Amino acid sequence: MSKKEEYQEIYINLDDSGKLSKKEELSVYAGIVFLSKQEKDKFITQYRKIINEIKCSYCNEEKGKCTKKCKEIKNTNIKNSHKRRIMNYINKYYTIALIIDNTRVYDHIINNKASKGRYIDYTIRRLIKSTIEELIKDKKIDPYKNVRLIINIDEQSTKSNGYYNLKDGLTEELLHGIINYNYDITHKNILFGKLDISLSYQDSGKSYLVQAADLIAGTTRRK
Repeated sequence: MSKKEEYQEIYINLDDSGKLSKKEELSVYAGIVFLSKQEKDKFITQYRKIINEIKCSYCNEEKGKCTKKCKEIKNTNIKNSHKRRIMNYINKYYTIALIIDNTRVYDHIINNKASKGRYIDYTIRRLIKSTIEELIKDKKIDPYKNVRLIINIDEQSTKSNGYYNLKDGLTEELLHGIINYNYDITHKNILFGKLDISLSYQDSGKSYLVQAADLIAGTTRRK
């Protein structure tokens, strides 16, 4: 019997705040990172407990007539006191963010849907690659051992932007490196073992991880 291969796990959960548009100064992609299923599950258990304690404050139904159809608590509708409580908990974990200065993005990118989609795909790859580089630098990930990358992104953000083969792009950049012939630049690979990528788009109403990413993105953008 062959020995089962071991993988280091990286869970990255992302959401956006603001849109890539000249009408908005900034757009943000941000999220929360875990290095094991146990860490992820522990976060969800406590996050759910906090949400259950405050969710009735956002209920529009008459007292005593609860249908258990709770309103999703989002960055845009939460009270500051509740947001502080949740963010204080979230900040105990590894959080990430990438900020786009929309005013510096070329018009031909923003005004073309396909170009905008490719640019957003690039920014997400940039954020994920930078995150893994930091984990390697901090010796939390060994680049010479196998890595399993589990990425969850809010499905709502894909409806306006789309993602252009994000999984294949990440595999190429992380495992093989990229040569940009237009600028004569080589971006070397940062991983040297096997790479397994799982990518899913989730309904934030059903995912505490994406809800947390939404709060991180919104808080980052306001700051």
